[in-house]
Amino acid sequence: MIPLFSRFAAAQSMRLQLRFITRRAGLAILLLLAFVTASLAQDASSQIKAEIARLQQSLKVKPISNPDFPEMGKRLDEGLKGANEALAAGHLYLALERLGQTEDLLYGIRTIDEKAEIVKGGLPAYEAEWNKASLELAGLDKQSRARSWSHSSLGAQAIAELAQGRALPLLEGGRGFAIANGPKDGLFYMGESQGETTFAGFIHQLSLPHKSTRPSLRSLLPELLALQEKTNAAFQPPRSIDMHPRFIALNSTIKTARELDESKSYAGAMYQYLDAVRHYGMLDPAIPDAAKQAELRSRLAEALEQTKASKSDDSILQILLERGTGWLNKPDGATTADDEWRAVRVIVEQVVPAYYAALKPAAAPQRRAGKTATLTLVRWPYT
Repeated sequence: MIPLFSRFAAAQSMRLQLRFITRRAGLAILLLLAFVTASLAQDASSQIKAEIARLQQSLKVKPISNPDFPEMGKRLDEGLKGANEALAAGHLYLALERLGQTEDLLYGIRTIDEKAEIVKGGLPAYEAEWNKASLELAGLDKQSRARSWSHSSLGAQAIAELAQGRALPLLEGGRGFAIANGPKDGLFYMGESQGETTFAGFIHQLSLPHKSTRPSLRSLLPELLALQEKTNAAFQPPRSIDMHPRFIALNSTIKTARELDESKSYAGAMYQYLDAVRHYGMLDPAIPDAAKQAELRSRLAEALEQTKASKSDDSILQILLERGTGWLNKPDGATTADDEWRAVRVIVEQVVPAYYAALKPAAAPQRRAGKTATLTLVRWPYT
């Protein structure tokens, strides 16, 4: 028989060995997770870089030569260059934003060039093409709503939901412009709508890193209604005249956010709500002075690092933070514009708090007397 003390010592030794093995296994698991996350990020970066290269090659093989769009080729080149620069800086979401904006325009101009016979055929030819595109996009829109995003980040989902949410309204708006101005304008919008759908599908197949803890998103209707009321109250001369383009952008963003919210595309709705908060904050014309700029630069960097280090998936907020970081750290060393400093101030001081507040349960809505009006905004061509 083994003495009691010896058995105790043997058991204690085994426990220590197991604890050591467990610690080593835990460290190995953490290292493995870090490696997998880095691999996914690298994989996503490679996928985005390949898509940028594809579009650059398209422009090289077939440059934009449409005389109605003399600056479009330069604009597209700059957009793709900006996407590559964001990617090189490690800002995947900023790269996706810039890539999406460029792909949208490229599809628009290509559609005009490739469907010249429809322009010659007039409105009847355009209507026939529009009907085909409408059926196709409606089917793709239905498919997109059935997609699972468990493999990806909320930031990627938000950008894709916004792109898909824009597709059908662009197509509908294009029909109106075709009737008013001729098929050429309508074809541009038709191409844009197809570009948005293609881009949304591209994002869905990306291997973007994501976190296991995802915030529970909800309808942001209370916040959007409150922001709309503040916007309506602010729309008074002389500001309503001097800052008319800003009000158009603000109202358009709120409208888009509400449409995404109604379709339960809550990631896209959050993304657009935060952008609307940014637009509203920029109604304040004050430009930060040098001391304030230094503070904002520090706070923005801190907020971005905090978002990346968080155990929760705060990548929707990260989109806006990366955008601000891009304005402050331009690869060519260019000076940050006054409007960009104003935007950074709003992101740090208003957008960040608005994001975390929107993650909390919605406040009880307050009933207000009086009638309401719905304002529908249509984007002006090629903007």
